[in-house]
Amino acid sequence: MKKLGLVILLYLLVAPSVVQSDDTKVSGRLFSYWGMDLTDGSASANEFGLGRAYLTVKSKLSEFTSLRITTDLRQAEDADGDTQYNIILKYGYIDWKPAFANNSLKIRFGLQPTPYISYQNKLWGRRYLSKTVADLNKYLTASDLGLSANIALGNDGKLGQITAALFNGTSYKALGEKNSQKDFNAYGRLNPFWENDDFKRSALVAQFYYGTQNIIISNLVEASDYKRQLISVGGLLAYRNTFDIGFDLNWYSLGQGPLTNDSSQSGLSLHGALYFKDMTAENSLLHTLNIFGRIDLNDLNTDKPNDGDTYIIAGIEIAPTKGFKTSLNIRSRSFEDALSITEKELFVNSLFKF
Repeated sequence: MKKLGLVILLYLLVAPSVVQSDDTKVSGRLFSYWGMDLTDGSASANEFGLGRAYLTVKSKLSEFTSLRITTDLRQAEDADGDTQYNIILKYGYIDWKPAFANNSLKIRFGLQPTPYISYQNKLWGRRYLSKTVADLNKYLTASDLGLSANIALGNDGKLGQITAALFNGTSYKALGEKNSQKDFNAYGRLNPFWENDDFKRSALVAQFYYGTQNIIISNLVEASDYKRQLISVGGLLAYRNTFDIGFDLNWYSLGQGPLTNDSSQSGLSLHGALYFKDMTAENSLLHTLNIFGRIDLNDLNTDKPNDGDTYIIAGIEIAPTKGFKTSLNIRSRSFEDALSITEKELFVNSLFKF
């Protein structure tokens, strides 16, 4: 993976005239931050860091086929426990739009986004601050190897989308398939107000994910004894460039083996933002300012009391120029267990993109 990422990066550096052709586009995103630990006893420990750096190449190979490759520079621990930056492949897939489908059907093969997390990132709108609740709690990976069929609803999918996919059930960070099972994912998106200028950003999304945990299944047990199932429902109500309110609700279950009850988890995320764009003059600094908040309610085991936690992010965000956002935000994680100390952090996060 690292070698492949380095080859792509080198190619982009030595052949800019090729990759910037009409049929091939290059884009990138960089997440940077400064964070301070405000938890009691932390002595105000703080650091500068890069959370992520994505480099994407998209190329139209023909009228009906296209290609995407995205590398991901991320922090990881080596064998000695030291943190370093690694380059891995996050997306690498081919899209085929059959001529007979008149742009309403797209077949995708390769290392691709799982559609629910991908779209929830758009609804949350601040991936550079934090992952969505399902991704953060590792209910589902953001990218997996597989085959999917995507049906666009309405004009160019503006009304919505339906997706059916088969995945290995692993992750772009741990690709090894350990059994013969495949996971099934059904996903739907509806944008009911896509023709209404006041509410066109509003959307509803849902998914059903069913498969097997990525463990070795012996001949003595059934794969269904180690099933994994995720049901998710989310949405966003957005009014102009004034405010939005969103939610993301997930129910997750894991098989624990023969004659053992499944374990169940749940995660609910609520988020909202107030934008000053429609309330201020265009030449005002406040024109690009918004305030936002998010609260996640996590239950690690629905059959066990006092094992949940509450994660809160609140702050201000400003986007003074194209391709740049920055946010001052405070975060806390409190626990139902009375013996656990509430974690508190202060962050300045920035997003750079081209």
